[in-house]
Amino acid sequence: MQYHDDPVQRETQIRDYLLKRLDAAAAEAFESHYLACDQCFEELRASELLLTGLGQTKVDRRRLEDVVVFEFSRPVQLTRQSREMRALLQGVLEQKDTKVLIDLSRVSRIDSAGLGLLMSCYSHAVRNRGMLKLLRPSAPVQNLLRLTKIDSVLETYQDESQALSSFR
Repeated sequence: MQYHDDPVQRETQIRDYLLKRLDAAAAEAFESHYLACDQCFEELRASELLLTGLGQTKVDRRRLEDVVVFEFSRPVQLTRQSREMRALLQGVLEQKDTKVLIDLSRVSRIDSAGLGLLMSCYSHAVRNRGMLKLLRPSAPVQNLLRLTKIDSVLETYQDESQALSSFR
């Protein structure tokens, strides 16, 4: 393949390579060319960084009075394979603050690993003499919390101002 003839085809090839969609022969040909061509290597590196950045989920952290609120910047699923689980767990476990509110409004699905994550975050908060509460879980998430009786352990609120005042 002539990588410099068609820029659209080159971008498609880069995408397929980064997403591991190329067969072994195509991947080997691609790597041989891109490792030898400085221009193509830089383009590949820029595409890789962009793809990585787009794939990362951001867990935003903000402080409202003396409560730290964690919320997802885009729709997510808290499942065993999700990056969001690791990001949320890391954020909460790094917390020295004792009042934590997790906004679940953008969580569309949660599995047993996600429930375990919430309970780990709760246990961490309690060990540090703190509180952890949930905000605006979607209907499916709320049903799962109710079914598993986790809602009897973790307080859940639909209104942010009510949730914040519950920490006082």
